[in-house]
Amino acid sequence: MSESGLHSVSHEGSADRPDCPNCGDARSGRFCATCGQNDRSYTRGLGSVTWDLCRESFEVDGRLIQTLKLLLFRPGRLTSEFSDDRRARYMSPVRLYLFASFLFVLVLSLVMPDSFSESEMVIGGDGDGEGEVAVSSRRSLTVTEIDALKAAVGTGRARRVDDILGRPARNVGRAVLVALADGTSPERPNKLMGMFLASMVDLLHDPEVFVQRVIGNLPIAMFFLLPFLALALALCYLRKKRFFIEHLVFGMHNQTFTFLCLAVALLVPQGSAGRWFQLFLIVVPPVYYLVALRRYYGDGWVRTLVKGFAVWWLYMVVLLPGFFLVLFLTA
Repeated sequence: MSESGLHSVSHEGSADRPDCPNCGDARSGRFCATCGQNDRSYTRGLGSVTWDLCRESFEVDGRLIQTLKLLLFRPGRLTSEFSDDRRARYMSPVRLYLFASFLFVLVLSLVMPDSFSESEMVIGGDGDGEGEVAVSSRRSLTVTEIDALKAAVGTGRARRVDDILGRPARNVGRAVLVALADGTSPERPNKLMGMFLASMVDLLHDPEVFVQRVIGNLPIAMFFLLPFLALALALCYLRKKRFFIEHLVFGMHNQTFTFLCLAVALLVPQGSAGRWFQLFLIVVPPVYYLVALRRYYGDGWVRTLVKGFAVWWLYMVVLLPGFFLVLFLTA
């Protein structure tokens, strides 16, 4: 057989049974059964590669639409699909949560005021006008108190402390900082109190930056509190014998729905109809939560209401204050 014939046979054999470039195993379809890599090659023209990237984007959008259909209109069904190992057609719970939280933070940052005029905020009046009450703090801190305050908040915030104390006596930020400085002591540094004072200095020095940092940390803090929500669900539904990851995914899906509702509520135009729609979007998440509990865990309505309130109480009353404290201290 000629060399060209051997080349032809070899080429046809590789076409009939192409090997995966990633792992070397035979690939019988679009995806390799061993490593999962698809048959697309990106070492070609830019136009063709761009078309494939757009196609992949639309494939992700297709999963997103399918996921949102269940998440928005069939409470608890998306978590049931996860528990039944039907996951390929939907976005993963973590990716969906990150998508919703990013959307919420983006919308919240857009509707936030552009600036906070802290330098113009004063307490009361001058005490000269009728009906005005002067609640000004004209006391100045001693050098020892200022040094103790700077030691508590750290050297990196010393200049911010000086900027706040250099404001007029009737300035809100200065008055609050002077009041807080009374409890500081350089001899007995308290780490928790130092974190609190550091956050207060940041807040009083530049409220806009502080609020933006709080907004940015909000989804992260809620994400790390999800295991506590899952634990509350596991305790209330112990007899259902579900795995912890299932409770975790249920909480993740419900928080995702809440993020989406709040994001839409922030975008609703103001007006009589808009206010009613905003109220509807605020009321929907608790109702959605109860319906999802009923459908996913399969209890009757009486047990669902009792257990749903118990989970809500554990999460909101016990964990929410701690959540806001951690959010404030880490901002």
